[in-house]
Amino acid sequence: MAALANNEPQIRVSHDNMQAYLYLPGPEMENYTVSSVEEALQSSGVTYGIQQDKIKEVIENQIYNREVLVAQGDIPKDGVNGYYEYKFDMNFSKKPKIRPDGSVDYWSIKMVEIVTEGQEIAVYHPSIPGKDGMDLRGKLILAKRGRDLVPLRGKGFQRSEDGLTYTSLMDGKIEMTNERITILPVYEVSGDVDLSIGNIDFRGDVIVHGGVCSGVSVKATGTIAIDGVVEGAQIEAGKDIVLRSGVMGASRASITSKGNISAKFFEYARVHANGSIQADVFLNCQVSCGGNIILDGKKASIIGGDVGAIQGIVVHTLGSDGEVRTQVRIGNDASVRRRIGVLRNKIEVEKANLEKIENGLKILQDLKNDPRRTDLLRVKIRDTALLAEDTAELEKLEDQMERAKGGKIRVDGYVYPGVQVEIDDLEVHVKEMQEKLEFVRQTDKIIMCAIEM
Repeated sequence: MAALANNEPQIRVSHDNMQAYLYLPGPEMENYTVSSVEEALQSSGVTYGIQQDKIKEVIENQIYNREVLVAQGDIPKDGVNGYYEYKFDMNFSKKPKIRPDGSVDYWSIKMVEIVTEGQEIAVYHPSIPGKDGMDLRGKLILAKRGRDLVPLRGKGFQRSEDGLTYTSLMDGKIEMTNERITILPVYEVSGDVDLSIGNIDFRGDVIVHGGVCSGVSVKATGTIAIDGVVEGAQIEAGKDIVLRSGVMGASRASITSKGNISAKFFEYARVHANGSIQADVFLNCQVSCGGNIILDGKKASIIGGDVGAIQGIVVHTLGSDGEVRTQVRIGNDASVRRRIGVLRNKIEVEKANLEKIENGLKILQDLKNDPRRTDLLRVKIRDTALLAEDTAELEKLEDQMERAKGGKIRVDGYVYPGVQVEIDDLEVHVKEMQEKLEFVRQTDKIIMCAIEM
């Protein structure tokens, strides 16, 4: 509050210089005037936002002995950044849902988001400019500016003339990766894939709403989703595979994925995934994967066959009361370590040879037509390619060794005699039925640990 004489108007300015309040003590000798209040405001540094009508109201109505707001600064209004409103699902889960009874619903897996030609896929909402403010002392307060986003990048869609609406140019699968939208064609079969349809080899994703009969193959560079049963067929995908009704392979089915595989069940099939595999049942299958094998549901069991994973296996029942020979394994065997040793030695030799070649080329650098120089360049190209190939294989195997560390086989139900468990280059044979345990490696042996419930 400004320190003025007792009967003079008194002004209080807020700490942020955005409000000023007038206080009029009850007059003893004379009435207040607008000019006296304006002088008091000016003395307090208030030059902007003065509300003349409010001052007159206070004086005319003789509002004494309480503060009244008589000056207000302009509060800045920040701008709003532009944003995209996407009209398709970008965050769907590729994992199956678990039903209340504990079974797995493989029909709940959503592999791809499908759009149709002309479908609106995104709408851009432009930025809204901000509005600067000003305090009571006439100081400008800058508002934050709204920023616009760059147009969407990708392929398979078009932008409207006003730049606000994006629509699909085709029927296909839409996905967004690193702020880039791509719409690609999808090969869709409404019924079964049989000999009348023939083999499918497609650059993209394949969706089969029926089954796949024996004697045909379905190959795709993208994902493959099959609603019906797969018989003795060959299924090969560059990404994930979902088999909603499982595989009855009759020892002729081959399922291969560079991603993950999910299926209700596998019977008499060869299965390989670079990633992980999820299913309810493996019955007499040859299975391998670079990640984990997870068997969910009430019947989650491995019976017969050879099932291996690099990282780990989770299952409810391992083997059967008929003591069917069942082999499960995790980790890496001795051949992987031997191969790593061979590659390391080979790479050292290749590097040394390339160094010798470089020295030879320096000596011959001025003799461009010398056949020895041409031969050395040829050998350099060959050995450089070999070095790159061997280095890539070594890195892959070393990563595989690293991922295998700490792996275990978890059995939430029963494990029966006839089961052989391997971890790396160690093995153990189950002689008696066991319940709720884990197989883990401890130094140079495999031990069985009870699962703490």
